[in-house]
Amino acid sequence: MLTKKVSNAIQLVKDNCTPDEASKLIDSMVGDRIRLHNIQMLRRWEGDHSFDSTPFDQKIMEMKLQNKCIRALLSEANEHGLNVELSATIEVRLVKKPFTHNVKLELSHN
Repeated sequence: MLTKKVSNAIQLVKDNCTPDEASKLIDSMVGDRIRLHNIQMLRRWEGDHSFDSTPFDQKIMEMKLQNKCIRALLSEANEHGLNVELSATIEVRLVKKPFTHNVKLELSHN
């Protein structure tokens, strides 16, 4: 069974760098993730102006909070003259799609 088995891993970043360089890398990755959620949310809105955006909003707020925490850590590293070791890996797993029942029902006036 392929479910939850790592089928591939991509090493995006493995670097020892200055806090400023780390900040730029992290801002880029977090910014891309936030843009992705915003695009997904816009696509959903285009299809249904009354959809619940809460899951998207929560993911975006979570990413912003994590970025804020990382910025504080990088600021501390900068104050103490330390470098930063970054490591970012994407693990790809194959999983079964959740069952969805997207059938539109229409009532006819017969």
